[in-house]
Amino acid sequence: MWVSVLNVTYEKIQDLAMRTASIGLVVFWMAVCSAWGQEGNTAEDVRKGHELAATVCAICHVAAPDQPFIPTLNPPAPSFESIAQRTDINADSLQHFISTTHRGLDNPNGMPYPYLTDSQVKDVAAYLLSLRK
Repeated sequence: MWVSVLNVTYEKIQDLAMRTASIGLVVFWMAVCSAWGQEGNTAEDVRKGHELAATVCAICHVAAPDQPFIPTLNPPAPSFESIAQRTDINADSLQHFISTTHRGLDNPNGMPYPYLTDSQVKDVAAYLLSLRK
């Protein structure tokens, strides 16, 4: 009788250990996949963002030290370097701002619509955040 009780207990312990290990593996995998999905900003994203900023954004901002011309807006909009130092910004807030804050009757001082695709907006945000010191 003790042998059968011990076998049942051993099987329950094995089952519990396997379930715990499986749950741990699932939690680990979810964390890793989440981190991979958020990593996002590659050197290529930053490079593309720099090119866009130096041409599209440089009309109003000092967006890059090597931009081909000075901003036409006088005084210029905040420099990308100064924006990058703000503690309240992140990739999501920048992408939202670039995509939604546009000049109109309800916002006459807003930023002009930059006509960028979602991926270009992501690249510009990646470049801007790369300026953070």
